[in-house]
Amino acid sequence: MNPIRSCIGCRKRENPTMLLRVVCVEGKLFPDPRAIAPGRGAWVHQKCAGKAVEHGSFTRAYRCGAQCDGSELLHYINEMDAKDMKLK
Repeated sequence: MNPIRSCIGCRKRENPTMLLRVVCVEGKLFPDPRAIAPGRGAWVHQKCAGKAVEHGSFTRAYRCGAQCDGSELLHYINEMDAKDMKLK
């Protein structure tokens, strides 16, 4: 039986293959597409990541007092979207 994860942006439950794992290192959000980075991870749909950063969902998920910097995560997602557009 496969594990089920919840997207922290929309709260929809999915198979982890449909979600992107994100880790927080020193207040910065980094994508973990292979899901192998140590530590606490939060799961999000790529389309929900921007909304989750804006609404502070990652801050609550990691239980940190300050707002998490999502610039690295959003840059990664924008590059992935650009690659998908080229493939179509």
